[in-house]
Amino acid sequence: MTRYIDLTHSIEESMPVFPGDPPPEIREVMTLGKDICTVQSIQFNNHVGTHLDAPSHFIEGGKTLDQIPLESLIGKAVILNFTDKGKNDLITKEDLQSQKYRILSGSRLLIKTGWDVNFTSEAYYEDFPCLTQEAAEFLVSCKIGLLGMDTPSPSPLDDPGQAIHKTLLGADIVILESVKNLTSIDRDQCQIIVLPPPIKDFSGAPCRVVAVLE
Repeated sequence: MTRYIDLTHSIEESMPVFPGDPPPEIREVMTLGKDICTVQSIQFNNHVGTHLDAPSHFIEGGKTLDQIPLESLIGKAVILNFTDKGKNDLITKEDLQSQKYRILSGSRLLIKTGWDVNFTSEAYYEDFPCLTQEAAEFLVSCKIGLLGMDTPSPSPLDDPGQAIHKTLLGADIVILESVKNLTSIDRDQCQIIVLPPPIKDFSGAPCRVVAVLE
């Protein structure tokens, strides 16, 4: 039996956001009580919740959201289990090298740490496990196509010049941040579907992410 697991945090006014960003604002424009239908408006930063970073987020002339090929976003994903990593821990080049045989050219990688259990608290953006610069460079050398993590970022918030983001995005590796429910997947690979809205010239956007288990 095919199973579908939603890997997406829903967008709500009370959700945590990147420090300094405004929270989402949701407003009822039309209601059934007064109008013929319901309509809502929503305002939020395009890098909120479960979202995709396009290369143009940090790279001059990099691909924008609408230019990312669908084959990067749909297909088999390899899940790397780093649930032994916790607060302030680093995922190193050596950690990744131990599973190098699974990291193939064009791979879609999902790194599972379990950090998403903190999503509803302010602690989510504090001291989360992340990559080292050498680990990011190693993934570039493996020529992967997509990196997804259940943390808010592959790099620490104080990464100098956001070098880790630039290393990955500069190699056309799409970054999927704040993934949910990876710990619900009881195997080391799955099919994923990542569907951001194709907004022209955007550097990223919230997206619906679904794991398909067959």
